[in-house]
Formats: sequence, structure tokens, C-alpha cells
Amino acid sequence: TLLVPGTTWTWVHADNRVYTRHGERVSVDLRGSHPALGSTTEFLQTRVDVKFIRGLTDLSRLLLRGNFGFTHVGNFSILPPTYRFFAGGSQSVRGYDYMSLGPHNAQGYLVGGNQLIVGSVEVDHVLVGKWSGAMFFDIGNAVNDFSTPLKQGAGFGVRWRSPIGMLRFDLAWGLSNPRLLPHLHFVVGPDL
Repeated sequence: TLLVPGTTWTWVHADNRVYTRHGERVSVDLRGSHPALGSTTEFLQTRVDVKFIRGLTDLSRLLLRGNFGFTHVGNFSILPPTYRFFAGGSQSVRGYDYMSLGPHNAQGYLVGGNQLIVGSVEVDHVLVGKWSGAMFFDIGNAVNDFSTPLKQGAGFGVRWRSPIGMLRFDLAWGLSNPRLLPHLHFVVGPDL
């Protein structure tokens, strides 16, 4: 049983919210539970998400993204999976399935971690009209110990600037697991 109050603070600055050439977004999320609130477990969790976009030339942009999380918990084994960290997917480490990265238990099942670290660097370049090409490199993982190796993914994509934001089609390879087939990722929406 959990009662989890929380708060989120988000700051966005952009020259253009639909197609940003210079901007940044910072989001900080803090939540937790305590037996005094009727919860059966006690935890405190924070997550910080940042993204920076800078124009390199008239036709090129640099996009940097970072996601960081930490959970302080008395007994991790009874923390529900919805409050554990996982990595992988189109908004995390591309080249891997959604929420497929993180610690495993003794039986080999994915159970998630109490810490998250993800970073991404991407460059896109206008090809013609509203069409752009992109190349990217992602690194990160959900872990219980920051000494755990981080997973890497890389690939390329095509972007189309629509009235509601970018349509992004990415083909990504999970570099840390060469046996994985390439993954196709699709995202719609503003850069920030």
C-alpha cells in the first residue's frame, strides 16, 4: 500500500517551441512515501531530465539530453516496479526495447534499478525543405550501483518538421549487444 505525494518543477526556454534552434528544458521530479502516510514502505525518489539544443550552422543543430534518477529506499525488494527505474526505448537509449534495460534478479528476470543515468548526443541537418537527417549516440542504464556498465546505442534518422513538432524516424543499433536486430523508433512532438 502506497500513498505517494510528489511535485514536479519544469523550466523551458526556446526561441521556437515547434522547431527549436536555441533552447533548453530542465525538469525535476521529487516524490516519496512514508509509513506515517499509511504506506507499507518508505522511499524518496528524485529524477532530473535536461535537454539542450543549439544551432551549429544555419542548417544544423546539436541536441544534448540527460536523464538522471536516484531512489533512497529501505527495502528495494518491496518497491513496486512502477517506482523502479528502467532504460531503453525512443526517449532513452535507442537500439533497445522500451524499458528493457536494468538489473536482473537471480532468476534472470528484469526487476529495475534504484538509479538511472542516460545521456544522448544528436546532430541533425536540414536536407531539403522541412526534411532533415540525423545521427545520434546514446548511453545509459538503470542500475543499483554506478559501477555497472552502461549500454550504448547509435544510429541515424529522418526528421520531418510538422505543424505540431518533429516527426522522428530512427533506426538504431544496440552497440552493447551486437546480436540484437536494429530497432525502429518513432516519436512525434516538439523538441522540448
